[in-house]
Amino acid sequence: MPGLGHLFIGERVRGVIFLATISITFWTGMAIGGVRNTVNPGERQLWFMGQICAGGHALAALAWSRQIEPATGRDHSSLIAYGREEEVSVVYTAICGLLNILIIFDVLVRAEQQQLAASRRGLPPGRARSSR
Repeated sequence: MPGLGHLFIGERVRGVIFLATISITFWTGMAIGGVRNTVNPGERQLWFMGQICAGGHALAALAWSRQIEPATGRDHSSLIAYGREEEVSVVYTAICGLLNILIIFDVLVRAEQQQLAASRRGLPPGRARSSR
């Protein structure tokens, strides 16, 4: 989940901001394009690789889309979109996954910086977390 690494190293505000931003953006994309077509590894393999990097959000959306029956005679207009809306939703969700990769790199660098700062102060590695 986006932001959990920052919460783990003690940067609560940053972690909550990342978690909220990625979550809201991902599910906004799902709302724009519909559940059934947005996260679709069968038709959009490359886009799905970006989407899956959003973590649990993509897995939840994929499970939800698998529960929806294909449109036969029933009205699924609230769950399926076509055209520009579908394209926008796929891009939104894939960008969330790519942003999550940047967030992972950010937390790794911040954790390393905290450990270096703690080693300079003479603290053991387990006490390197920030008190923020």
